[in-house]
Amino acid sequence: MEKILKYPIGIQTFSKIIEGGYIYIDKTQYIRKLKDEGNFYFLSRPRRFGKSLLLSTMEAYFEGKRDLFKGLYIYDEEADWTPYPVLMFSFNTLEASSMDSLSIFLNTVFSRYERIYGKDSDVVELPQRFENLLLNAYEKTGQKVAVLIDEYDAPLLNTLDRPELNERYRQTLKAVFSVLKSYDRYIEFAFVTGVSRFSHTSLFSGANNLTDITLEDDYAGMCGITEDELKEYLPDAISEFAKKQKTSEEEAFFMLKASYDGYHFSQESPDVYNPFSLLSALRSKRVDDFWFKSGTPSYLIGIMKRDNFFLPDLDRIETLASGLSVKESYLNNPVALLFETGYLTIKSYDEEKSLYTLGLPNMEVAESFSRALIPIYSGYTDVECDRLLVKMRSAVIDGEADRFMELLQTFLEGNPYGNTEMAKRESYFKNNIYIIFRALGFLPHAEEQTCRARMDVMLRTRRFIYIFELKTDGSVINAMDQIEDKGYAGPFRHSDKTVIRIAANYSTQRNNIDSWEITK
Repeated sequence: MEKILKYPIGIQTFSKIIEGGYIYIDKTQYIRKLKDEGNFYFLSRPRRFGKSLLLSTMEAYFEGKRDLFKGLYIYDEEADWTPYPVLMFSFNTLEASSMDSLSIFLNTVFSRYERIYGKDSDVVELPQRFENLLLNAYEKTGQKVAVLIDEYDAPLLNTLDRPELNERYRQTLKAVFSVLKSYDRYIEFAFVTGVSRFSHTSLFSGANNLTDITLEDDYAGMCGITEDELKEYLPDAISEFAKKQKTSEEEAFFMLKASYDGYHFSQESPDVYNPFSLLSALRSKRVDDFWFKSGTPSYLIGIMKRDNFFLPDLDRIETLASGLSVKESYLNNPVALLFETGYLTIKSYDEEKSLYTLGLPNMEVAESFSRALIPIYSGYTDVECDRLLVKMRSAVIDGEADRFMELLQTFLEGNPYGNTEMAKRESYFKNNIYIIFRALGFLPHAEEQTCRARMDVMLRTRRFIYIFELKTDGSVINAMDQIEDKGYAGPFRHSDKTVIRIAANYSTQRNNIDSWEITK
């Protein structure tokens, strides 16, 4: 009888996964290492990367539930399974809707644990109730407390567009979290997760005993699924995926790798797959934008719109380590924002220069992120954009360059930035074309270097090579001359693909493309 594979998609409770016979990627070696090396930790990872499951696993471990770990690394390696009292805070369930929402949420959590460990009826303030909980749990059990805080920054990220509410939440959390340092003598272990490292630095300034392991090599594979883990734990799943796709297992592996791999969380990180998308693809036996469709933060798209970020730059951004965290304002550093939320990842590290190179991690992020930005740049609805994109993709695949340029004109007609200073920049024109090609599932190259110059945009398809020279308030004749004079087509002289040269001009008076020339 063929084995039924059960994928734990959306399941964040360790015991439910183990008792339900779901696939579980053993991460318990990290828990043992953390416990051996220290007591207070902070970890930032993008949403849906397994942070909640990690904390649930820690909860079961500190509660001494050894039977749940049978067959896992820590089962035999851990000699002492003494149960500790555990206080778990999962802020991802908080509905941030009013000034009192956070206080009501914390009151509910504290009340649940106070029924177990006791409550001082005279204490009503949240920080003091937290202090009493730690003290009472210690006195009642004789053991120090494990404090696990999941998605600590969810209340802040969900209220970025409401400054007054955001500041109220910030002050409440800061007061409560300061207890982690002042009462550390009653704490055996503390682990805090979230997306934002910025909020961590401001909220936990009073609890500066937290060790930030976000960028450490030893913990780079703690969340997500590494390439080695994919091959070790999921060979049957890859086989089933390959059969459904009617391809080889090797080709199926590369399909999954191109779509969902590519994350690196440290200087020498292993390849890490997005676990939500990977497991969703294996379960459904198809490739799709699972992670992106599960919820792209509106504040992220808003910041990209506000800053008119040059999308080709996303393939190669250089930054110092300080650029991967934010000290002042989470909203004023789009690079750190994109890195923390999982839309950029570490591509390489230059130790001599202490310089990180960031880029888009995989095809899912590149394509879906571009599609999300299309309505912003075009002014059309999602449905209208989808119709345009379908037509554009057909034109590009079939080599109908004139048809593509006509559709590009239509796209720019709805342009909300047409009469702004933004549209007068030459980068604006390149940005639009780059976003469109990315959204179509192609891999365009912006500022592609040849031996003599840089071409604005170059795109390869199965049958064609497109070379674009783009001007703003310039001359199409000069643009085509530049293509020829600089020898942009030279590197493809012996290619079996048809080379299509496109010179185009964007008119700021017309707020659109006013002319183009095409040669093959």
